[in-house]
Amino acid sequence: MSQINKNTLIEAYLKQRPVLKRFLIARFRDSAIAEDILQEIYLKLARTTLKTDVKNHTAYLFRVANNLALDFRKQQQRAAARDHEWSDLSRHKVAGVPVQDDAGPDRVLDGKKKVALIKKIIEEMPPQRRRVFTLHKIEGHSHEEVAAQLGVSRGTIEKHMSKALKALAVALNDQADDNG
Repeated sequence: MSQINKNTLIEAYLKQRPVLKRFLIARFRDSAIAEDILQEIYLKLARTTLKTDVKNHTAYLFRVANNLALDFRKQQQRAAARDHEWSDLSRHKVAGVPVQDDAGPDRVLDGKKKVALIKKIIEEMPPQRRRVFTLHKIEGHSHEEVAAQLGVSRGTIEKHMSKALKALAVALNDQADDNG
């Protein structure tokens, strides 16, 4: 493209800029994105060397704007897909609901205190209750399986679990009251 035609195209761009901006805002509903694409159009015009003269400057400018808008949309979609994949990899799900993995330092410290308290309460339980609690809550056995393994009734397992859970609830509630 000759320097004269390039200058004419840039002049046409400056004249058509408000119309191009409205066109881009209509597509993206965001004036900041429209401004970014307008800047890209100007840079493209300033850098481009065309082999032939442009006969219809307005049509050419809208074509460039449309192509850059499509490129921007594709880039947004790729970024969204990449972010979604990263989110799926960096988060775990509980019952199909994504759970945030990154806790702040206060939450980490609070969590460590709770874990230490729970370990302490479990260690202080009478041996049979601790065994029942460990088999059921930590190892995941049912009440029936724990009863059969320990040679006691299901009712005995339920009583041990009730007392163990009550001791944990009281201790955690007391800790919450101390922190609150």
